Amino acid sequence: MRPLVDPVWVLLLLLSLGTFSIPKNARLHKIFITTSKFVLSFLIFLSTGVATFIFDAILANESSPPKDWKPEFIFVLGGGYEMGATEAQDFLGTESIRRVNSASEVWLKYPKAKVVFSGQQPGTEDDRAASRHGELSAVHATLIGLEKSRIIIESASENTRQHPIEALKVRGVTKNSPIAIVTSDFHLRRASGAFKKYFNNLESFGTNDAASSISWLDFVPLASHLNDNTYRIKEFVGIMIYSFG
Repeated sequence: MRPLVDPVWVLLLLLSLGTFSIPKNARLHKIFITTSKFVLSFLIFLSTGVATFIFDAILANESSPPKDWKPEFIFVLGGGYEMGATEAQDFLGTESIRRVNSASEVWLKYPKAKVVFSGQQPGTEDDRAASRHGELSAVHATLIGLEKSRIIIESASENTRQHPIEALKVRGVTKNSPIAIVTSDFHLRRASGAFKKYFNNLESFGTNDAASSISWLDFVPLASHLNDNTYRIKEFVGIMIYSFG
């Protein structure tokens, strides 16, 4: 289902229709041309860092906990990993590394909290254990200072909607437990919204990779910006879907 909400194929389809379809109806032809121009402009916009800056300003809503607030659990939402030819060659994706790094920093502030690496990677069931993502995250976390004894792996959840449901099944967790969630900046709004449906004492922490200013290079269309912004468009789609259910 995730590829179906990727904006690129939809925009390219519309652009192709406007470019290669020549309807006999003059009014319909004009509509196609206008649509193509809009789609091309939007693709260019999505390929800039300016779009990333705007999207992050909307999506990155990290909270500011009170000074006396202390979480009992820190939930680190899975960001994916890459499978190698063997398990020894598996490695965490960029977003997962950022989330584990940020979670380790949060844990240093609250060392009595337990850190829960949450989520499995759908599509890897036939080749890897569901806990594989959590295991890779735990290894990376211990290398940068997190105590192994404070780590819990929750490998049942497959998506953002399931994370809080499975979180409540972790021993010691209740809806009133003070908990923190750690995820990518662009994923904060959707993740926080999902958890707030189940938890009453929640604070959210991002990876702090969102741009704080714009440079001239952000106005230059680049493939890397387009890749970043497809994730953000998916977040907006996810927020809309979650608002109805």
